[in-house]
Amino acid sequence: MGTFSGLSIVELITVLAITILPSILMFILIMYSDRKSKEPVPMILIAVLSGVFTICISLLIDKYILRSNFFSDLFNTYKTLNLTRIAILALVEEFAKLTALYVFISHNKAYDDIYDGFVYSAVIALSFALIETFLYVIREDSYTSMSSLALLRNFTTIPLHIACGIVMGYYVSISKFSRLKEKKFVLLLKGLLIPMLIHTTYNLFFSIITDAKSTMMYNLLLISLFVLSIYLIGVLYIVKINDLNKIFINNRIYPKRFRFLMNKREYILKGLNK
Repeated sequence: MGTFSGLSIVELITVLAITILPSILMFILIMYSDRKSKEPVPMILIAVLSGVFTICISLLIDKYILRSNFFSDLFNTYKTLNLTRIAILALVEEFAKLTALYVFISHNKAYDDIYDGFVYSAVIALSFALIETFLYVIREDSYTSMSSLALLRNFTTIPLHIACGIVMGYYVSISKFSRLKEKKFVLLLKGLLIPMLIHTTYNLFFSIITDAKSTMMYNLLLISLFVLSIYLIGVLYIVKINDLNKIFINNRIYPKRFRFLMNKREYILKGLNK
């Protein structure tokens, strides 16, 4: 396992900057997008710390459960070893994030509009992704490999986690503000399974690319196109969340397929904002 001990002060500062600053910038952008209805600082801190919680849960499950004899035998039994493990690891990470969002945040009165699902879930995902990136970076044994890995993950893995967080926040929000109890569980399940599918597809893609014997330029083109699709998913869900939130806040009528959602007036009248 690599350490920072072999780096000069300049190299150490550079590696830390490359690893951390892009996530700080992304965090600022998330907060700026919610500037008209700022979330309480304690709730944002809970979201950040929830990222720490999720990474700890994921690491513990991987170490003590997924590496147990039962799962080792399971993985070695199937020809789809990589896909099986990738899917389970994606499920574990997304389940940990959903648990943190639902248990620690979704029932708080500060979570009082649909857009908040994006804010809190994206912060949890960003916190998780930054810690994960840092843990991977310090395993490298040279300045070049550390900085290269940090750059790669800043343009690929961190956007993946944020995109999954956006999708999750969307479904958690429409579950929270649904007036139909029978829809709530199904929506939460979608909030788990769709990010898991995106995450699994992403990890499988990079597993295939890593093993492929294609040229570097060809691989870079494929990676760029694939990562761009991840960005687009995130953008599309932000647009959906924003559009629904405008209807919610302004107490307008939802499109037919969203008529099960409460508007803000109904939410307040039911006393669910307390």
